Amino acid sequence: MKTQSSLYKKSEYVRVLGDNDRFLIYHSLFNNPLGTNSTIIEMLEMLSTPMTFSQLSELYEGDLEEVFSLLVARHFIVSGDQDDREVLAALHQNFLNQFQAGKNLSRLELAISNSCNFGCQHCMHFLNNEVPSRIAPSLHMSAKTAKESIDIFVDMVKKSGNNLVRVHFGNGEPLMNWATLVFALEYCDSIEDISFSYAINTNLSLLDQNKAEVLKKYNVKISTSLDGVKDGNDAIRVDRNGMGTFEVIMSKIQLLKSIGHPIDGFTVTVTDKNFHLIDQSIIDLAKEIGVKDVAMDFDLVRSIGITTESCVDKIIFLRRYANQKGLNFYGTWETPYRNLMSNSWVDAPHAFCPAMEGKTIEFNVDGTLKSCGHTNTIVGSSKNFED
Repeated sequence: MKTQSSLYKKSEYVRVLGDNDRFLIYHSLFNNPLGTNSTIIEMLEMLSTPMTFSQLSELYEGDLEEVFSLLVARHFIVSGDQDDREVLAALHQNFLNQFQAGKNLSRLELAISNSCNFGCQHCMHFLNNEVPSRIAPSLHMSAKTAKESIDIFVDMVKKSGNNLVRVHFGNGEPLMNWATLVFALEYCDSIEDISFSYAINTNLSLLDQNKAEVLKKYNVKISTSLDGVKDGNDAIRVDRNGMGTFEVIMSKIQLLKSIGHPIDGFTVTVTDKNFHLIDQSIIDLAKEIGVKDVAMDFDLVRSIGITTESCVDKIIFLRRYANQKGLNFYGTWETPYRNLMSNSWVDAPHAFCPAMEGKTIEFNVDGTLKSCGHTNTIVGSSKNFED
């Protein structure tokens, strides 16, 4: 509550973007972006040195009450002794307690296989996890481990009063461990009082009519990668013999479409090798095969030699072109914007990453635990899941 004697200051977490008389200010902990002008920026700078509201009012004409209250409500201005991190922790202690107790869990990631029949040099999974071999029986999850993982996760979810579970099959190439994948689908389907949905990341190459029909039966949402039209894709997405994979991927996409279970979209990875080959033709192809979503990311593990300006130009051009064609075009480069513009943490916890919201846990092939499939940090074991 504002008093005449209270000291106020600019929060150390205020960030300012812009110049001349057009600015965007936001709080790096609470978001709350606000478009503003140079007068407000000047006022905030004045409060780099703590002062009372009365002292500040003497420096400006007119009534500052409304604008001052707005800046305080958004935590751009704080009382002299306020620690915004302590405020954040207090606001969300209940969330943190639920997070730590696993009460937010709803997404089970099963690393069905750490193996892969492709030889892509840009693969996030193999670059992140330093797996010594791409093909070995030890890289597959057993049906026993899958059952134990599902049981542990479902038990925790039921204790939390939840009955919705999304199962994601990922990591390497999950179709290489088809037997365990089918077991997991059938076993989940047999569990009462839980509503399951399924998703899989696959390169599609091992898909056949039978596998496609099974994925359709359980309504498994299928994600795949296609790194451009033929030349762009085959420059980087290759099999273990170094041969291009465009034709085989396209044939499997058509197979899924023919049985009435089409993919929603695909992901394009861009590296130094295929940057110059990625253009509007990939959007035209997406439109032709009837998908709605195209995600594009530059190499997520290693730096590339293309300038930032060139990368931005390509993103903007393709996004505009995709919008004209009625397609969604996005990538992880949107993450900072989404996190900034989403609801403030003052009101409710949110994040682009479900692991950050405590929704996700991954069971690795050996039963060890990770927060998700995009990290190699082991956080525990299924044997001590509650810990």
